[in-house]
Amino acid sequence: MEQQYVKTTLTKSDPSFITCPWSNRHYHSMDEFSHYDLLDASSHRRVAEGHKASFCLEDTSCDYGYYRRYACTAHTQGLSPGCYDTYNADIDCQWIDITDVKPGNYILKVSVNPSYLVPESDYSNNIVRCDIRYTGHHAYASGCTIS
Repeated sequence: MEQQYVKTTLTKSDPSFITCPWSNRHYHSMDEFSHYDLLDASSHRRVAEGHKASFCLEDTSCDYGYYRRYACTAHTQGLSPGCYDTYNADIDCQWIDITDVKPGNYILKVSVNPSYLVPESDYSNNIVRCDIRYTGHHAYASGCTIS
């Protein structure tokens, strides 16, 4: 499989930059870098959805033998082969509101780069599905697979 670098050239003056209106008001390079669907396990009907805006694509960490090339602190955005960008779970603009969701069994479908705005050599591994058991107070994930 061919590996490729991904580099973005968006700046704050670019009209493609957006801000998350309910969050910390910093700029995001993409309105929707990933999309989240919570589906009823029986009917596969969507019961809730959310998305993750991209603040800055960078090589947060890399697998052994690969090296960081992009860092937002150095004003370069991108993802290198063998590297990944991670965000903490408590950062705004990356959740599903489940306030009105009843306890039960669900499927969480996470689609990364859903609009194909970031060029990739292989888009077939961009969707992950997990079984979710929601008690009304806690959610438990299991059986996650790439689909």
